Amino acid sequence: MSFTIDESLRPLYVLHIYDDHMSLEQTKRLFGEVDKLLAREGKFGVVMHYKFDEAHPDDDDFDKEFDGNLDNDDDHKHDHKHKHEPGAAKFQKAWLTANRDRFAQKCVGIAIVSANSKYVAFYAPLANKIMSRMYRCPGAMFGDLDRAMKWVQVRMPQPVE
Repeated sequence: MSFTIDESLRPLYVLHIYDDHMSLEQTKRLFGEVDKLLAREGKFGVVMHYKFDEAHPDDDDFDKEFDGNLDNDDDHKHDHKHKHEPGAAKFQKAWLTANRDRFAQKCVGIAIVSANSKYVAFYAPLANKIMSRMYRCPGAMFGDLDRAMKWVQVRMPQPVE
């Protein structure tokens, strides 16, 4: 399994992502699980913990592999460096587009955790802008799970223990 969702602090959900790419089937399964969480009443918060970064915390190839084009299927016919399966990015984009209003109404914040210090240093200043555009809720990036948890917890309408 490429992900797990820890619901023990409900309505704060911790999504542990174990692989740096997921198949289309895994992506559909993940968003099916997120659909169930979104169907619940009340506000929620999310921590997305990229566990795969822990194996290579200072890998600086994250920006070298990205050419800026996620959704052009023609690119998959060529030798390019993306690790996503054809269709997975399009599915994710369509799902996000369809669910932005739900996030805007119910999400108090999304924190991303990565052990890759270069990745965090690069994206942390942009995280709120990126998350606000993608999910329509506040966002932040951290190199530490505890700090990310605290950041989301203070935004919750009720204390999370």
